[in-house]
Amino acid sequence: MIGSIIIILAALAILLAPMTISINSANSGGKIDGFFSFCWIMLMFRYKIKDKETEILILGRRVVRLLYKEKSQKSKDIKKSGSIKKSKKILHLGYMFDLSRPMLRLFKDLIHAFRLKYLNMDLTFGFNDPAHTGILAGFLQSIFGSFQAAQSIRWRVDFTRSVLEWDMKAEAAIMPIHIFLHMIRFLTSRQVLKSGYQFIRD
Repeated sequence: MIGSIIIILAALAILLAPMTISINSANSGGKIDGFFSFCWIMLMFRYKIKDKETEILILGRRVVRLLYKEKSQKSKDIKKSGSIKKSKKILHLGYMFDLSRPMLRLFKDLIHAFRLKYLNMDLTFGFNDPAHTGILAGFLQSIFGSFQAAQSIRWRVDFTRSVLEWDMKAEAAIMPIHIFLHMIRFLTSRQVLKSGYQFIRD
């Protein structure tokens, strides 16, 4: 009995321990640089984008260092050709449309669950199809519009070409229990359950 109580209390303590996420990244002219870090309790995960290097640190000491090598073009082509048919089977516009509303709610819930320490972002984007560009612009406005003025968030929409450039520095914290609760709400929503059932049946 006592052991079960200790396990439950330990699990609650872990779920209530805040996770801190830091991003410092820039993409200009097709060159991406910066890093992404994730800290939780004694653990720190850090990925250096330019060097394609992953580090795992415990109490500030590096215990794991991984370097990623580029795959050959031949293996990429084989993987790409083998995944085309699979992606066509998975991506059905009907399912995506049914899931759009609960997914948007999930994104909003997760973003508002974060305790934002600071955010400075410049974003320029555009697609070959101006309609897709407009859809993304509306999506960003619905998510970030409520606190855009309070933070340094700026985006520019380019309807004339396909482009994606950014310069972003951000740090935020969130409790794992919030992620867990929002994911449960998303997975148990009527639209998600209905779409999942139809997808399995088809």
